[in-house]
This record gives sequence, C-alpha cells and structure tokens, in this order.
Amino acid sequence: MNGGPSVLYDAVALLVSAEGSKVLAGEATARDFVADAFAHAKFIGFAEAARPLMEWAGVSPDEGVVALDDTAAVERFVGLCRKLRYWDREPKVHAI
Repeated sequence: MNGGPSVLYDAVALLVSAEGSKVLAGEATARDFVADAFAHAKFIGFAEAARPLMEWAGVSPDEGVVALDDTAAVERFVGLCRKLRYWDREPKVHAI
C-alpha cells in the first residue's frame, strides 16, 4: 500500500490475514489507500479478515465490494472489474 495511491489501480483486492489486517488497520496510509479506492468507485474484493481495515477506512459494503470467499465470488469480482468503476457509488446530483 506504500507503493502508490489506489487511484493508480483499476481495482483493489484486500487479501490479508487476520494479523495483517490488524497491523494495517493501525496505519493511516493503509486506511487512506482503502478509503480512496472506495471514494474513487473502485471495485474492492476482500478476504473476511480485511473487515476491520475496511471498517476503519469507512467502506460501506455495496455491490462493488465483494467478499472473495469462494471461486464463484472471485469470478464475479473479476467480471465486475471489467466495468472499471462502480458508478452507482457516486453521489447523485439533482438539478435545481
């Protein structure tokens, strides 16, 4: 996560252990990386152990946030990534 901001990536997969998630949840750069990925409407795949990190980053699960708990879920995540962004996460602007 120190290699570059999440804006440089098309999607994010948080494949961490429970111990790794606890370590990352205490690091501002990790929190910012995940929060920015969510804010930029990136698709986010995650292992169950990554939930504390996602919660700390303010990620509210939606259809663009996929638990990678089996092969079908991984295939679904990869398929979703073809869309490049989960645009439904973007705030809706109403004309006045």
